Parts: sequence; structure tokens; C-alpha cells
Amino acid sequence: MLSNGCEGTSMTGLMMRRWWLVASFAVAGAAYAQKVQPAPSRYDEELKKLGDGLTENMAIRDVHFAKTDDRKHKRFYTEQWDLSATPEYKPSKQFTGTIRVSGNYLVEGTIADQWKQDFERLQPGVKVEMVQEGEVATGDVQIETGPRMKDRLRQASEFEDKLKRSVFDVEWATGSYDVPGWSPGFVIFVQKDNPIAHLSLAQLDGIFGGAHTGGWDGTTWRTDSARGPEKNIRTWGQLGLTGEWADKPIHIYGRPLKYNIQLGFERKVFHGGDVWNENTLEYSHEMNPDGSRYSSSPEMVKDMGNDPYGICFADEASMIPTARAVPVGSTDAGPFMPITLNSLHDRSYPLFIEEWAEVSVAPGKPLDPLTKEFLTFMLSRQGQDAVQKDGKWIPIPSDVSKAAIAKLNEPGKVVRAGKLGLQDAMLAPAKWMGDSPDETGKVNAKKAYYTKRWDLSDLPAYDATTQVTGTIRMPASGLIMASTVGQAWMDGFRKQQPGVTFVKQDGELIDKKVDLELGRKWSSYFAGETLQFQLKYKHSAREIQIGTGSYDVPGYSPAFAIYVNKSNPVTGLTMEQLDGIFGGPRRGGWVSTAFRRQVGRTSEKNIRTWGQAGAPGAWASQPIDVIVPPLKYHIMTVFERKVLEGGNMWNDSIKEYPLLLKADGTRNVPSEERIKRVGMDKDAITFSQEGFPAGQAKALPLAATDGGPFVPPTLENVRNRSYPLSLELYAYADQQPDKPMDPVTKEFLRYILSREGQDMLQRDGKWLPLTAEMVKEQREKLDMVIPPFKNPGTKAKAKAAAGAQ
Repeated sequence: MLSNGCEGTSMTGLMMRRWWLVASFAVAGAAYAQKVQPAPSRYDEELKKLGDGLTENMAIRDVHFAKTDDRKHKRFYTEQWDLSATPEYKPSKQFTGTIRVSGNYLVEGTIADQWKQDFERLQPGVKVEMVQEGEVATGDVQIETGPRMKDRLRQASEFEDKLKRSVFDVEWATGSYDVPGWSPGFVIFVQKDNPIAHLSLAQLDGIFGGAHTGGWDGTTWRTDSARGPEKNIRTWGQLGLTGEWADKPIHIYGRPLKYNIQLGFERKVFHGGDVWNENTLEYSHEMNPDGSRYSSSPEMVKDMGNDPYGICFADEASMIPTARAVPVGSTDAGPFMPITLNSLHDRSYPLFIEEWAEVSVAPGKPLDPLTKEFLTFMLSRQGQDAVQKDGKWIPIPSDVSKAAIAKLNEPGKVVRAGKLGLQDAMLAPAKWMGDSPDETGKVNAKKAYYTKRWDLSDLPAYDATTQVTGTIRMPASGLIMASTVGQAWMDGFRKQQPGVTFVKQDGELIDKKVDLELGRKWSSYFAGETLQFQLKYKHSAREIQIGTGSYDVPGYSPAFAIYVNKSNPVTGLTMEQLDGIFGGPRRGGWVSTAFRRQVGRTSEKNIRTWGQAGAPGAWASQPIDVIVPPLKYHIMTVFERKVLEGGNMWNDSIKEYPLLLKADGTRNVPSEERIKRVGMDKDAITFSQEGFPAGQAKALPLAATDGGPFVPPTLENVRNRSYPLSLELYAYADQQPDKPMDPVTKEFLRYILSREGQDMLQRDGKWLPLTAEMVKEQREKLDMVIPPFKNPGTKAKAKAAAGAQ
């Protein structure tokens, strides 16, 4: 039986609560259904106007590749460090076999060729293959090099989910001093006349970060890194400056929080925390009107250099006359070191960046012998000599090399049962799952939780006058296939189209292993699935809505409900007010895969007291306590799209509640805990889902626009989407530019978007069927032809080449 997360609470109690909610809103819900059209989305409106970012991303990548090509064979540093204390590589024995190593920038320089030549000479029975792309998790390679996977939690969680083990990693090089692309160290810049002498890591945390209730160590949430708002530093006087500087605000310049560069800074400075100073101005890579690239770091430093109260972190290559690099110390007592080649090499400058090698080691088992041998070579004197001869990355110190070689003797980490992968579904749910996992672990995929049957007579009946033949490859895994509707769709379609065969197999659309992916919306920001598809194929996958998420079934994309304390006099909130409460000011946000300044907003729209949200009397001055899941959870990107218009900047006073193991080995239920917390804190607000006991909390009606009606979250209002925080169910197909959609795939989607297909969805009893208006809109997409990507011109490449000289 489905539990709501409380001990002893049964499906009967939950259904009674649902009946009470539906009954209590029945009259209002019916009225809203008649009067209100599907709630307009601010994000969707911007997407229609601005596009999905394909053109911009292709132009930006053209510049990136041109600059990388120009740098890859250059030797930037001729420094020869003394490597005599670094262990010399001596074969432990002679091996036979093949070792495959991947690394985008690794193969762009001379290191890969040098390693291959030297190792094959010392190990003539081994063939070394150095490839630009390849993942340890998929078995493509034995060693994967690049940024730290444990910082990129989506990739780390996918690794854990696939292999059921932790990532094993060692660092094999230090990043560069000033070579863009080759992991240059973080430089703290201020305006040249700023009198600040030096800064510590703790001070940088106070400047750039916000208070946080915990932080990430890989995919493990740790509370020992928490800090309170009393350590925020928001004025130059808090750093010891006096006189006219004492009360001056610190102006933060930065990059979009989804950029990889931010993740290393979070680990180094925030101890894994992910809450940033909400006043950070984000500078992204953008496409200029002439097709050239607006580069984030140089433009950011240029603007900061004109602001006496500004500060940012960037790379040494972005240095300009109006900016000054500040020495940094690991502790408040120092020593405070300037960034130089030598302070990066000996790591006395604390904001160096590491290059990592990641491998797969089974829990309690030793490292594969050949893999261990090659890693030992990478860390040896010969391997490090190849690094310094390449002249971009910096060799690691001898003590780091010795420690890393010793680590290779350690067995794979054995993790407490239930802990490994605990956060995986939260951080990176598979694309064929829902937008949020079933936190209760009690939902029965075959059970119908809703018995209501909507009148679907206004939906088009399926017309099989066009007969098609062929095969449709469908994912074997996922919620659609685990429920009743996936097989029902296939069986029903085959009766109408007997010439079609379905093949169920695991695989992804981006790898061309399936023809359709059915499930949650693809992540569309920087490094999300939509961008990865765009970069690989130079067109976007076709996205079709095939259903609405559930009202309150955990795991099945339930609608967001906004909860406040029952004593709170606020009776409803608009989407813009929610943005003001949960979000911070932003220079822009992600509209699909492009960072758009059009969706930026100022701090004037922040809402930090209940009076600003309309509460009268004594409530007017009460601060709003915002309670949310951790910002790295996938569901937060959904909330960002729905409420923050794709922005990533959150209210920096939020309190994060993660999924945790209890002392008895059971898991908490974060959505339920957040609602309970709101019931105990009269000033609190959170988002969760309906279906859990509300206690002393209440769900608020919401309005899509300032002048719109306030619509309560009910089954009917979620289905017709007059409630603005409903979620969706999606299908994705690969349609080639300038060509119609594959006729077999198109016909199957037409069937899903028919009266018969939507009736099967509603009979499954978890997701909700589309309305006739929604079906019409989605069917029209099936007839669309995608125009090919058009390069905006050669100016981007020309400017890149000129800029790289």
C-alpha cells in the first residue's frame, strides 16, 4: 500500500485526504475550469520569442574550437621544474593488452602522444589508445581524464547508478597559470585602486557565498560544512577597510552557476556548499549580433575594472590595466600568496585547479593491474616530464605524486548499504523517469491512483487510413514501460497498424539506440541533455508533450504546491511573487540552452518580508524563511524553469533539506519534512507536492499573472493546467533538419495524441490526459519541418583566430 511517508499511514488515509481536498475545492475548481485557460508560462513565452539556443551555441562553440586549435600545439611555459623527487617509472612487470584513456584537452596537446610513445617503449606488449571522448561508466575507456567528476554531481550520480560503486580518482596535473581552456587557476580580481591587501578562503566564502545548511562531498551531503548568515561579508568594511570604504557594498561579478568553473570554486571555497551571494552579476558566453562571441571572462573583468567596489574571480589571461590580482591565503593568518607559475606548482597559492584521472574500482577489490600500471606511469617522473614539456598544464609536486601512487594500492571504497546512490535519483533522474523520484518508495507502478474519467470526446479519434510499416525501438526501462500505459499504447497501435513492430531495448536517443524517449523534460541549460544533443548533431531533438504530470502521485511528476503556515494571512501568490521570494536578482537566465539577458531582473523585485507579499499588520515586517531541496537536485532546475524563468540565482537565505539516511537505516522523506517544517515555522514557505499530511501548513492558490485569478491546486486544475505549476510528460524523437518526421514514429505519436491514446493514459491512473487544445498544439508539431542550422558567418572564426594570436 502507498504510504505518505509517515509510519502507520496507509493508502486509505491518503485517499481520504485526496477526497477531502478535491471536495473542498470542487465548486471553486469547476468555476476555474470554465473561466481559466491553461496558465501562460513566462518561460515558454520567452522560448517562443528567443528560440532554443541552437544557433547561438553552434557559433559560440565555433569560436571555442578555433581558439583551442590555435593553442593546442603551443608551448606556453618553458619552465623546467626539478622532478628528481618524483618517483621514476619502473615496470612492475611486463603487461600485454590495450589501455584506453580519454581526455578532451589531453589529446589536444603533446602529452597523449608522448605518453603513448614512452609507455609502449617500456611496455612493448601494451597498446595505448588515447581518445578525445569516452566514459569509464560506459566501459569505453579504462581511464577518463578531465575535470573532477565528483564536482559534476549529475555525471557522478550517473556513474554510481550505472556501476553501483563510487568514483575512484587521483590528480595527475595542476591546471595552467594563464592558458584558457587548460584549467587556469582562480585569480581574485579587484579594481586597481581598491586598497584591500589580501584575502583568505574564509573571507572569499563570506563574499561570494551565502549561508548554507550543508555541502557536497561528491554525491554525499555533509552538514559539517554548514555556516550561518553571520559569516556573510557584504561590505568592504567587513574586510577591514576604513574611511570611505567602510560602508561600501561589495559588487560581485561572476559566471552562470551552471558553468563547470563554478563547481571547482564551490569545492575550494564553499566546502561543497552551493548557495551563492544572490547579488552576483552573471556573465555568460553569448553570440554578438555579427556572429562573434561575447566571452564571459574578459567582459566580466573589463566591467569589474570600472567598478571601484567590484570583485570577481577569473583567470590570469583576463588581466587588464584597470584590474589587480589579490594575494590569497588558505587561512586568515596567511601566508597570503600571489598567483605565479611557481606558487601554483608548489600549491602555496590555494586556488589552483587539479586535473583528475577517474577509474572504476569494485568495492573492496584492487585496481585493475594494467590500469594501475598506466596510472603509475602518468604520476611518475616520466609522465610528469611530458606534462611540463607540453607547456600548458603544470606538473604536480612530488609529495602529491607519491600520495597518488600510494592511493592506487587502496581497494575500491566500500560504502554503507543504502548510502551509495542515495542521492542519485534526486541529482540525475533518468530521462525516462519523472521530474522527481518517488521519495516514499511505496508507489505501485501498475496501480491506478485516480479513477476519475474525463470526457475526452473533444479529442480527435485515431484515424488509421494511412498505413505504415516499420520498427519502433522503445526504451525497455522507465516509468512508462513499468506502468500499464506503455504496453497499452503499443498493443493498441499494432491493432490499428499491424505492419509496425516494437522492439524494447535500453538505450538513449542521443546514441541512436532508440527512436523515442518517453519521460521527463530534458534538462536544457549549459551541460544539460538538450545541449549535448545540439552539440553532437547540430540540430535539436523534437520535443512533444504526451501528457500532464500527476496531481500528487510521488515520482510521476506531481505538480508543485506552495505551502505556508496556516496562520499566514496571505491567501494567494502570483508567479512573479514566487520568483521574488525564492529567487534573487539575476543578469539573465537559461532559456533552453542559451543564457538570455532578457529574463534578468533587479533586486527591486526581491520579496524578503511577508508584508511585501501582501500580509498586513504585524506580519508586514516578518522575514520570509525559504525552505527548499538542495540546489543541485534535478527538481530545482524544473522549479527554476517554471518560476525563475530559467534563472539560477536563488534567495541566498534559503535552507536546504536533503534526502538522508536515518540512524535505523531508513530514509527520510524530504518533501514531507519541508511541509512539517513550514507547519512549525509561521514565517516559512516551501514547495512540495500534495498528498502528504499538511498539518499546520496550507497550500496556496496561485495566479499565473498579476491580474489573473488565483487557482487552487486540485486534480482538475492540474489536468487543465489552469494551475500554473503543473508538470508535463514528454516524448523525444530525432527528426533530421529539412525532412519530415519519420512516418512510423510520427504515426505512433499521433496515436498517443488521440482520444484512444489519452484514454489509456487516464486509465493508468497516475499521469493526467491532455485537453483538446493541448492535443491540437502538439499534433501540429508533428507536421513541422526543422530548418537546418545556419552558421551566422565566418566572422566568429576569424575573430577567434585573431584573438588567439
